[in-house]
Amino acid sequence: MPTPRSNLPVILAAAAAAASVVTLAGVLVWRGRVTAAPGTGPDRLTASDQPGEPNRTDPTTAPPTPGDTRSAARSAASTEAVLKAANTLVQQGEADRAEAALRAAVAEQPDDQELRLALAGACVLQQKLAEAYQEYEAALAIGPRTADIEFTAGTVASQLRRLDRAEEHFAAAQATDPADARFPLYLAQVQIGQGQHDDAKKNLLLATRLDETLAIAWGTLAQLSLRDNEPNVALQLVKRARDLEPAVSIWRIIEARASNRSGDPERALAVLQGLPAPERQQLDVMRILGESYGLLGTPAEAAREFEAAAAARPEDGLLLLETAVWCERVGEPDKALGYARRAEALGVEGAAKMAARLAGGS
Repeated sequence: MPTPRSNLPVILAAAAAAASVVTLAGVLVWRGRVTAAPGTGPDRLTASDQPGEPNRTDPTTAPPTPGDTRSAARSAASTEAVLKAANTLVQQGEADRAEAALRAAVAEQPDDQELRLALAGACVLQQKLAEAYQEYEAALAIGPRTADIEFTAGTVASQLRRLDRAEEHFAAAQATDPADARFPLYLAQVQIGQGQHDDAKKNLLLATRLDETLAIAWGTLAQLSLRDNEPNVALQLVKRARDLEPAVSIWRIIEARASNRSGDPERALAVLQGLPAPERQQLDVMRILGESYGLLGTPAEAAREFEAAAAARPEDGLLLLETAVWCERVGEPDKALGYARRAEALGVEGAAKMAARLAGGS
């Protein structure tokens, strides 16, 4: 089954919050998926609770007495009531009260995985990611260690920049469910964050084999190919990403960089012109555009583009300073001085030095 496509940035190691949130509104779904043993239906019966041949010499495996059964039923009913109450509070926008109720329940039943997961969800909703991660770890220690819980723990660990822990969780999720493309995809992203590019490539390729509609996997492979100075390979890969997600700007940016690197600045300019003006006028994109004009030997065109961008973004001091550089490059020192002084007024490092030099030469 294809994995839902995402418009996440190319590097996902610190951008997985949306995927990581297990909201309390879904706690009851988690209950059925996480704790129900195969064939038990929605009842609160885990694998360890399955009836089997009792060991008559071991009192810990003796058949439950009617009192034990009533106690377990009361515990299950209590958990169910807490979860329902917490869900109601979340739906009312009171995640903090839901958290308080769940913490009290966890204090009474520390080995209840459902409560731990619900508490983690309440913490995530409040951006208390460190506390949420502690609860996910506790839930995993209680068991069962499902792929979904490992994945969610990994995304929260990634948000916390604990990339080594995120890698462990994503690898565990992948080992548990090797058919889910999300797991090698996210594993690859945290590996990129740790500089493990070869391993990341392998997992990205695996993700594309599992789900060829994952534009983010193709695009990230293209970026890694650029890093390895393989622009032609990058162009082939990023084309797959653009075909899948033509409206996502990052694929155009990668294609433009690869086009410049492969000696085709005309293609780079055409690709960048397809971006909406506010995105095209951001400094990182303007630098690629300037490189394209430089390769074509038309720096005056770059200067005009930079001036247009500076007019649209007058508070971007770095853009103003770079506009000054291009104006000076094409023999327009007065314009360059004006942009340098504006950049200086915004506190941009190096602007004062450039303005002084230009003023001294005028």
